[in-house]
Amino acid sequence: MKFRLSLLPLIVLIACTLLTSLSWAQANHPTVRQVFAFYCNSDYSNCPNGFDPELTPVQLNNNGFVYAGTFWGGQGNSDAGGTLMLTNPTGLGTALYTFQPGPNNNFPNGSHPSVSLLRGPDGNLYGVTENGGPSTFGVFFRMTPQGSFNVVYIFCSLQNCVDAGAPIVLANDGNFYGVASSVFFRLTPQGVWTQVSILPENLGLATRLIQGSDGNFYGAGMINNSDAASAFRITPAGQFTELHHFDYPLSPSSPLIQASDGNLYGATSNSGPGTGIYRLSLAGDFQFIHQMTEQEGFGPVQLLQASDGNLWGISDYRDGSFFILTLEGASVYSASFNCFSTGCGPLGLMQASDHSFYGVAGRGGNSPGNNPLGTIFRITGGLTH
Repeated sequence: MKFRLSLLPLIVLIACTLLTSLSWAQANHPTVRQVFAFYCNSDYSNCPNGFDPELTPVQLNNNGFVYAGTFWGGQGNSDAGGTLMLTNPTGLGTALYTFQPGPNNNFPNGSHPSVSLLRGPDGNLYGVTENGGPSTFGVFFRMTPQGSFNVVYIFCSLQNCVDAGAPIVLANDGNFYGVASSVFFRLTPQGVWTQVSILPENLGLATRLIQGSDGNFYGAGMINNSDAASAFRITPAGQFTELHHFDYPLSPSSPLIQASDGNLYGATSNSGPGTGIYRLSLAGDFQFIHQMTEQEGFGPVQLLQASDGNLWGISDYRDGSFFILTLEGASVYSASFNCFSTGCGPLGLMQASDHSFYGVAGRGGNSPGNNPLGTIFRITGGLTH
């Protein structure tokens, strides 16, 4: 009896500790809410801030504002080719620039800013449109934080369109780099386009690069005219090396990221064993670390490493979800989007200076009396660093 009584305080202490930990975890579960709703009015004649956002928002400084682009609509014209807009964390937002059609409906300054949107070395917003411009194949543009807009380069200005538009990444030399089909190119902020090399694979016009800690560029994407896909390295001089080959029906569903452990992480399409989140060393060692569940969302479209050291990601499966994993692949938390309250179909995610996460959802939202057509959302998770 004495032995049993002596255990009682310890049991009570353990129980209290577990309950306290559980209560803290529940209180600090990340939550998602709508910050800003894109909409058209009841007859779709007015879509003032644009609609159908597609790219990860961008923060240009630490004032709390985030910038985003939309595929359609804009100030004074529901048939405009999209907008560049900004909002603060409370949802006070407006379109700064609208891609308006010209007299022949030819969009001289580009249309549909859905290829790239990122902060430049000078603190301005840079991006790539899908269409428009004199060639109709898109433009490379710059916009100041206040909304002053300039076309910097017109894609397909050269013979045979060797200078096609594609996603770009800012490198540590202050220039932008990308892959368009089999062309590895450089673009300066002043608009000088240079072909760096011709690659042995045609990677299409959708592959997104990152620059690794070793100065090389890394990416993962489908190989054109093939059922296969590749994760690869490109040196700044343009030398291509395949690090991992994906065989059909498996393909990358998210761009690569590099985490603090030096490894690359990405996601694949499909579900079941041999799919999900993978780790890839810079030397090419490949390993799946987590098989996605239906609740977490199959085919994640984006990953990032947050300030807590974990992998945060989003999936557009069904209405969409966000999830948290450790670098070892252990599940921490996941939750779903709601088409009517948060927007659904998340397509981009970034961590802002306030340590919360902002992203865009391509559908839905809450805009009473209007037709909601996408949102900017915010995920708060109790992160303070």
